[in-house]
Amino acid sequence: MENLKFELIIAYYKRPKIVRNALNSIMNLNYNNWHLTFIDDSGDDVFKETFLNYGFDKNKITYIPILMSDDEKTKNGGSIFGKYINESVLNSDCDIVMLICDDDALDSEYLNNLNNFYTNNPEEQWGYSHVKLYNPNIEYYLDADNKSLIYNWSLNLVNLNHHTNSIHPYCKVDSSQVTFRKKAMVDGNAWYAFPRTASLDADIFIKIFNKYGPCKFTGCYGQYKGWFEDQLGVRQRLGRGDYINKEKGSN
Repeated sequence: MENLKFELIIAYYKRPKIVRNALNSIMNLNYNNWHLTFIDDSGDDVFKETFLNYGFDKNKITYIPILMSDDEKTKNGGSIFGKYINESVLNSDCDIVMLICDDDALDSEYLNNLNNFYTNNPEEQWGYSHVKLYNPNIEYYLDADNKSLIYNWSLNLVNLNHHTNSIHPYCKVDSSQVTFRKKAMVDGNAWYAFPRTASLDADIFIKIFNKYGPCKFTGCYGQYKGWFEDQLGVRQRLGRGDYINKEKGSN
């Protein structure tokens, strides 16, 4: 079986405690053919030393700071994070691309399972996996249980683990649940938008879907999805009523 190479890209923004779940989970992967790009959108490089000295093989990591203040981003129409994702993919010799939010973590067997999926399905350009939910403010990712998270988008209630068929992932799954081949981005001219902040994942999902069609279920759990009260973007969505948290029977 092939040993595909993964480009893991962490989107980081001022959460040094929470992001340790993601970093620890990558160090605990039972698969070694990957490169990690850490894109720091905090506006400074305060976390640089911590990341570079975290214990990773220096040949397997890249740190990229975006030295723009929040005010500068607003004046320029949003974050240019997508620009650095695109450059990281173009400069990589990877086969598969994975964007990881800084409140997420990866199952230790996730890359093994994805390697099997993409090797056994050479025609598939992308795939999505199921998630386990946890609160990174109070839980270590390995202590996650199977809480039920439901969110409401355009009056459709959708559970993050609801789907097992081939889908258009737009507004159906979280960004980190979806992986795709580098070929899908390059040959399909499907690049992340910039400047942009909101719906960055939905934008590229539409591009890949229009070129390659539905996203297939990989058949595995892969991501530990952080869900907590002060999660970036959640407060705004809660204010609009788009998200409904059903953890432990709450309304």
